[in-house]
Amino acid sequence: MIAEKMETKVWVFLHRYGKVDQLCDEIDVIKTFIVSDETQKYAVFIFDWKKRVGTNIIIKTEERLGDLDCDGAIIIAHRFSSTASAMVEHINK
Repeated sequence: MIAEKMETKVWVFLHRYGKVDQLCDEIDVIKTFIVSDETQKYAVFIFDWKKRVGTNIIIKTEERLGDLDCDGAIIIAHRFSSTASAMVEHINK
């Protein structure tokens, strides 16, 4: 129930930025949305709020990003490990 409410809020929020499509549920509990407009296409990965995102998650996300043929990724999570934060900062430069 709580997950459905969060998913609905995220869906509404993402619609501000363009057309939103949700991909089917994944085994690794990553909820994936695709947000696109005429010029860009971004994958949005939403992780369980109780989990910390580590380097393995960042690597998996980069791999999935290549498969989805997107311009970039947005990761929504509650906490990042210090190493994962450093990886993300390096990628965003």
